[in-house]
Amino acid sequence: MAKPSESTSGKTPADKMVSFNVHGVIYVDEDEAVAPIEREIRNLAIGLTSVKDEQEYIVVRERVHRNTAESTNSRVKWWSILQAVVIFAVVAWQVYYLKSFFEVKRII
Repeated sequence: MAKPSESTSGKTPADKMVSFNVHGVIYVDEDEAVAPIEREIRNLAIGLTSVKDEQEYIVVRERVHRNTAESTNSRVKWWSILQAVVIFAVVAWQVYYLKSFFEVKRII
């Protein structure tokens, strides 16, 4: 087993999704005995299966993309809230500091 290199040892593993579509293949001799309509029906069935597989793939990709977008939006929201809290804290500190700086201290 190979040892991880220094450049990749600090990275976290990522989830990967792999899918396969395997269909039964029927080998039929392409002779003249096959009716043209039967040949067209087979071609249409192959095309329909291909379209169905592509649609399933697109649905999965859309789900993954939506999850990624929602995660990113959530992170942006929380980062913005944190920035707003920090800005308000700094503003409050500056107002307090400036008020105490300009405060007139009277010694009687």
